[in-house]
Amino acid sequence: MRKIFIVALGLGMSMQTSLFAQKGSLESESETYNLDILKVKMNISVMDADKKTPLKAKIEVRDVVEKTTVHESQPADGKAEFTLRRNKVYNLRLSAPKFEDSLIVLDLAKDVATNQMIELNPKRSVVEINVSDMETGDGLPFGVTLTNKNRNEVIVLDPKDGNNGKYKVRLRDDDEYELEVKNPKEYIFYSNTVSSKKTSKLAVKLHTLAVGAKIPLYNITFETAKWDLNDNSQRELDRIVKLLKDNPKARIEIGAHTDDKGSASYNLQLSQKRAKTVFNYLVAKKIPAQRFAAKGYGKERPVASNDTEEGRAANRRFDLTVLSL
Repeated sequence: MRKIFIVALGLGMSMQTSLFAQKGSLESESETYNLDILKVKMNISVMDADKKTPLKAKIEVRDVVEKTTVHESQPADGKAEFTLRRNKVYNLRLSAPKFEDSLIVLDLAKDVATNQMIELNPKRSVVEINVSDMETGDGLPFGVTLTNKNRNEVIVLDPKDGNNGKYKVRLRDDDEYELEVKNPKEYIFYSNTVSSKKTSKLAVKLHTLAVGAKIPLYNITFETAKWDLNDNSQRELDRIVKLLKDNPKARIEIGAHTDDKGSASYNLQLSQKRAKTVFNYLVAKKIPAQRFAAKGYGKERPVASNDTEEGRAANRRFDLTVLSL
């Protein structure tokens, strides 16, 4: 009996010693690693949802319970790295100008991806586009293309996307789009610049190709007191080239107009120089000179009051008149 007791006692002492040893080991590990175990390193990348490119955004992390900000940055490359504590809940807020804010809850009592790529959607507003015949008012189911002037974005509206020439499209706020109607040959082309910031509805009235038709050319523009063509103007003139090639018997006049800033003689000379630039461009595109005239009218034919900037902008224009077919 004594022998058995001693063995049992020995086993009890051995187990007790083992437990003490384990406890000491755990305490040692806690002192060395516990702080890291309770921390989570987060890596956030913010992207433009349209372009799939890095986006400079404000990144803010707040402790939900303590209501304190634990991280705030605005990295140019959209990337941020920060450390949070486990078993806590945080709000991750992302914001950038012209983009929709994003709020994400990080519950670190649960499994959370430590590397996150987050896309922000650009702010957009709805623009209504109504394509119709200038004379009859009937809707025209022609396609429309919108090309963003500020970034690489092209929106194509197919006739089936609308209702007899009526479309609704969401455009990025503050960006400008070049709008072009994909019209058949019997209609004169239409192009314009549209922005959701400036308009929510755009009436596109198309002229049939007929003698006497007068069409504003919205995209032939020049810098103040200059007569050098820019990219927008060249694209508009290329549409005129196509119109004349599609209708080989057509003859047109392209008129250049100014606002009333400056003397009558100065504005007349300026408009004539701009008209001459247009003339030279079309001739260089192999359009016979006898098929068109480019004439400067100065400030003599305003279409709006020169008392406001909007009116003066309307008067600084080119227009196309069909002379014969």
